[in-house]
Amino acid sequence: MAKSVVVVGGGVAGLSLAFELSERESRVPGGLELRCLEAHEHPGGNIRTAREDGYICEWGPNGFLDNAPKTLELVERLGLTPRLQPADEQAAIRYLYRRGRLRELPTGPRSFLLSKILTIGGRMRLLMEPLARRRPEGVDETVHEFAARRIGPQAARVLVGAMVSGVYAGDAEQLSLRSTFPKMFAMESEHGGLFRAMLAKARAARASGGRSSGGPAGPGGRLTSFVTGLEELIDGLVAALGDAVELGRRVERIERTDGYRVHVSDGAPIDADAVVLACPAWFAAEVVADLDPELSAVMAKIPSAPVAVVHLGYDALAPRPRGFGFLVPRGEGPRILGALWSSNIFPGRSPAGKFLITVMIGGAHDPAALDLDDTGIVQAARTDLATTMGLRGEPSFVRVFRHPRGIPQYTVGHAERLAAIEGHLAQFPGLFVHGNSYRGVSVNLCVEQSPIVADRVVESLRDGSALSAQRRST
Repeated sequence: MAKSVVVVGGGVAGLSLAFELSERESRVPGGLELRCLEAHEHPGGNIRTAREDGYICEWGPNGFLDNAPKTLELVERLGLTPRLQPADEQAAIRYLYRRGRLRELPTGPRSFLLSKILTIGGRMRLLMEPLARRRPEGVDETVHEFAARRIGPQAARVLVGAMVSGVYAGDAEQLSLRSTFPKMFAMESEHGGLFRAMLAKARAARASGGRSSGGPAGPGGRLTSFVTGLEELIDGLVAALGDAVELGRRVERIERTDGYRVHVSDGAPIDADAVVLACPAWFAAEVVADLDPELSAVMAKIPSAPVAVVHLGYDALAPRPRGFGFLVPRGEGPRILGALWSSNIFPGRSPAGKFLITVMIGGAHDPAALDLDDTGIVQAARTDLATTMGLRGEPSFVRVFRHPRGIPQYTVGHAERLAAIEGHLAQFPGLFVHGNSYRGVSVNLCVEQSPIVADRVVESLRDGSALSAQRRST
């Protein structure tokens, strides 16, 4: 008899997991009956692309870095490799708004020493990184505490704080280094310092002919999307899964039976041998509230930062900016987190002769920004573009996308919360969690975790089948 698996959530985590499960059907005794339930009428979660008036506008993520093999493998398995669009070479040029002007981020030691992003004192302190004191034992350091200890308070606020705002829309003084940037945590643990780790990685990259793992101007790898936007990945997954994807099916709660009974807002409950909650932690907390109130309480402690994405199209820009865009460290004046020059990053995102700028506003530092109506948000974005870029023209194209619970925040204690969640789940064989609330917010990390979770689900189904067979024979 086929085993039934319900995946709750049709974002990239849920869809990629469902795809991995579908490819493992032969490993499940009796086969697999798979259903992926998405509460909204549109799949993909925050990955969605609006294509209007010749503009291509992303609701959320703009792409993924091509240094993650699992994502590229998934793209290949879906037959989407010919559709990939790597970012233009000029996307390597990035800026910070610092002390009243946009300043290009340095890409190497010499350019860093000449850059005025940091004061002379700030640069000298950063160069003392190899002499920094060791990490305190038994402390879940914040990203800011780690950066201030190793490279100094100024670089921590300006460079690292801006990076955290750009990636997580987060507050570096609240986020756990170990959970938010585990590779950076490991760099210190394995090499004793950041400079030593970067030198070791550079030597390894040269020896293998590979690409650098990143530097001051941005992470390693090349930002990559698809010709008509990142939603092509979602479309490919939905097409591969077919009728297994059910839209407009909001899960309200689950209860324990011989397996699980999944209650949905429309229709009869669904009985399942295994359930994967591939939805945001705040929503999963609601779903399991009756099943295990303590598990629900832990899940509810994983916060999210609100973000609004503002797309502004201009008929002409003179001079036309060159590069990826810029970030704004907190305390520099502007309210926005930063802006992407989308027409530069992926040519074709705007009609010929026009220019698309994507602005991010809100985040953990400024949640009140989403209390503004769309007109207020657009005005805030335009005011800050005038300050940072000197851009005062009227946009001919405007779109605002709101994410009240936009990006999960791995605040201090996140690792302990994950351990508590796993401890509670151990009491419920066949129940799993997956998604960007837990072990990585990026597309790459969600995709990378999907085969791991799929193998665990299949193992639980096989163990359940073996136990049932044993009971029937005794």
